[in-house]
Amino acid sequence: MDIKQLEVFVKVAKFKSFTKAAEELNLSQPTVSLHIQNLEKELGVKLFDREGRRATLTPPGKALYKYALEIVKLRRKALLIVKETLGKIEGEFTVGASTVPGEYILPKVLTKFVSEYPATKFQIRILDSEAIINEVFSENLEIGFVGSKKETDKLEFIPFLKDEIIIARSPQLKAIRDIDELMRAPLILRERGSGTRKIFEERLNRMGINPKDLNVITELGSTTAVKEAIKNGLGYGVISLLAVKEELKDNKLFKNEIPGLNISRDFYIVKRKQKTLSPAIKLFSEFVTQQEWHA
Repeated sequence: MDIKQLEVFVKVAKFKSFTKAAEELNLSQPTVSLHIQNLEKELGVKLFDREGRRATLTPPGKALYKYALEIVKLRRKALLIVKETLGKIEGEFTVGASTVPGEYILPKVLTKFVSEYPATKFQIRILDSEAIINEVFSENLEIGFVGSKKETDKLEFIPFLKDEIIIARSPQLKAIRDIDELMRAPLILRERGSGTRKIFEERLNRMGINPKDLNVITELGSTTAVKEAIKNGLGYGVISLLAVKEELKDNKLFKNEIPGLNISRDFYIVKRKQKTLSPAIKLFSEFVTQQEWHA
């Protein structure tokens, strides 16, 4: 039994899906299946019952899970401690982030990180994705957290969290039923340069729809502003699912499903290729990628 097998096992158990575990681990599904098969062969037990695409833990699987989870966590903790010895982890640091990571993701992670490394202090510089990418490219920032990427041989984009871009509406607005109604509906978008807007417009282009034909009634400079405009009934908003999870849960907003318009995207850590990060920034970026996300 090796640590990689246990990491794969924990992910499959968490998502109840070999496909989702493969996406999360950036592995192929056959590779994930092979890890589980080898682990089951070594232990001599069946760990998952497979019903269609759903994978549920068997009794032996449940018994293994709590120990596997602890082993994986301890390994991560040990690696972080070893990394810490490579450089003194203290001081003030700045990272860049687009609005969704900067407002809805990083503050929670920073709380955990600073509790483990109390001698550090971080500032989050929030701009749109394009601006953050340019700041990293220009070496004004060591790393950034963004919702889209740019094709360049100078930068590296490391995925760390999956998201979905949705159409959200207030309770007083009726649901949009199809693409034709979407084209006529009053839309609220982020400003140009936003990763959310870029991914949304790229998806429309692939569907043969010119984004210029949309009925955009306002463009706003932050995700929070878009969310507030939607809540006040100004129009239908194009927004990150992560940003409105609580409002959807409380029925303050509704996710407007439109056939054929499913938009998933990754959030990335962007850094210069071949550039050595300062110990604290490197440790923080690894800390982020090792979180158990519940998106």
